[in-house]
Amino acid sequence: MAQKHGFIFEPGDWKGEGTVSFSASPEQVPFLTFWSVDASEGEGIRCEQRVEMEGADEGVRNKIHIYDVTANTFSISLENDIVGQVIGTGIIDENTIAWEFRGHIGFQGYEVYEKKGEGGEYHFHAEYSSPDQFRTIIDGIILKK
Repeated sequence: MAQKHGFIFEPGDWKGEGTVSFSASPEQVPFLTFWSVDASEGEGIRCEQRVEMEGADEGVRNKIHIYDVTANTFSISLENDIVGQVIGTGIIDENTIAWEFRGHIGFQGYEVYEKKGEGGEYHFHAEYSSPDQFRTIIDGIILKK
């Protein structure tokens, strides 16, 4: 079923926007995200994600590797300067791509991308928690550039 999704499973550039909120604050911070998905060369799918939050001096760069893809599941590796490298698992169905990271000290969470119609737009929701149990909640949309 992976081939039914343009996002992640086909090479290209994607741009998204949304808001980030934190459980310790009522404030919602706008952000932009940019994904670059490389063509698969038998070693899985390599992506780079940039996140730019309003008011932040520097953005975050995530290197993502998706591998061991089956019709309904995949493995995922995320690496950045903040958390190092974490490994997770993902699921795929006709309208959804989702993954989670569990059991990592200081980093746990999930992301869900839901396809909306045939135009290539995805709505996404993510939640991550820190060791002190504060949560980061992310909501937005992403489109192919």
